[in-house]
Amino acid sequence: MSEPAKIQASELSSLAERIYVELIGRAFLRVENAAVFKPDAAQLAKLSIELATAFQKADAEQRAHAGPKNVGYDAQNLDLANLGR
Repeated sequence: MSEPAKIQASELSSLAERIYVELIGRAFLRVENAAVFKPDAAQLAKLSIELATAFQKADAEQRAHAGPKNVGYDAQNLDLANLGR
């Protein structure tokens, strides 16, 4: 696995972990002084990974769309001689 792929996998894992912790913290019921988990923890883990993947995909699309748009800009036409005057 290449270095950028390792970093991306690490970021995905970290995001999935944070999502899982948030979901598991909200997914229990308190019944007579005992905590009962309504959804299965394994299902929450799968959902966390899916949500993290979807978030990274949407984030990458948004960043690509918001990037600089200088299509057709020609640096050769720049007049640097008059820049300091």
